[in-house]
Amino acid sequence: MKMNAESAKNVLKTLLSLLLGLFIIWAMYRDTDIGELWQITKSANFLIIAFSLLFGLIGNILRGLRWELFVNSLGYQPPRASLVYATLGNYAVNFVLPRAGDVWRCAVVSKYDKIPFSKTLETFLVDKVIDIIAGVSVILISVVLYIDFFISYFNNNPQFAENMRHLFSSVWIYMVMAAMLAGAILMLTVFRRTIFMLKIKKFVNTLRYDLKLISVMKEKRRIIIYTILLWLCFYLYFYICFYAFDFTSELGPLAGLIVFAMTNIGISVPVQGGIGPWHFMVISSLLILGVAGNQALAFAGAVFTIQSVWQILYGLFGVFAMPYVKRKNQETATEKIN
Repeated sequence: MKMNAESAKNVLKTLLSLLLGLFIIWAMYRDTDIGELWQITKSANFLIIAFSLLFGLIGNILRGLRWELFVNSLGYQPPRASLVYATLGNYAVNFVLPRAGDVWRCAVVSKYDKIPFSKTLETFLVDKVIDIIAGVSVILISVVLYIDFFISYFNNNPQFAENMRHLFSSVWIYMVMAAMLAGAILMLTVFRRTIFMLKIKKFVNTLRYDLKLISVMKEKRRIIIYTILLWLCFYLYFYICFYAFDFTSELGPLAGLIVFAMTNIGISVPVQGGIGPWHFMVISSLLILGVAGNQALAFAGAVFTIQSVWQILYGLFGVFAMPYVKRKNQETATEKIN
């Protein structure tokens, strides 16, 4: 019964997030002439879009190679293919359940390569933090280079400022923050000697030890190089698509950087594959840059659909390839602290 209730909860969360994304798409496309959209889409150069897909794949392979450096720093030596395939499969699983691919990636490597799940999770979190920093950096660079665009964007989309005002004026957010603070104080005082808190303390001590190992690793330069290259690949993955349409081909690389930065905000919303928020960010950005409404809708619809199918295909390859990676029968890393 417990498993059924948990499964039902997961299904409900998946459906709600998917419905949210579909509602956003419906709201944007409801008054659109589908026939006209199709004519605009057909005029695209699909060979250029197909070429751009290579950079998306290369970027995620580089992400797997960077993750390998963190895993190796803890003393584990899983096959490189295992980490790359798990990274690719991450994206296919995310289309089923938002963010579930992140957990799957850590769990599948833990299962096949005999690495404790806590270790794969720790290295994944470090890897994720670096990507968050890189993504924020891309946004900040685009703001500095083209501040006028962002001023125009927020002037044309006042709902963002209004939503933030409502969020911080709501009494509920402060009640939740107070409850979380009270809960933390109770855990650290009254319940500090419970089994649960002792396990938390043990995990934190292990995490501190492992982060120290990661901090002194010798491959810091390679991590920086991988990070720059993979984000350059993701930028080209998106920007090259500009040349597939006549109405975006003349916008230039800076405009491409701005819209790319906005897509990173869109995919941060916990919806399958960014369905809906990604479209909204791309369409609203292109409108500010002077692209006509139907053209912006056609661009977002075509690029998102093709890229999503591509991610699902190479993600499924990663999922099904994991069991067939050649692995050596060897002991795992040296003993860590208890």
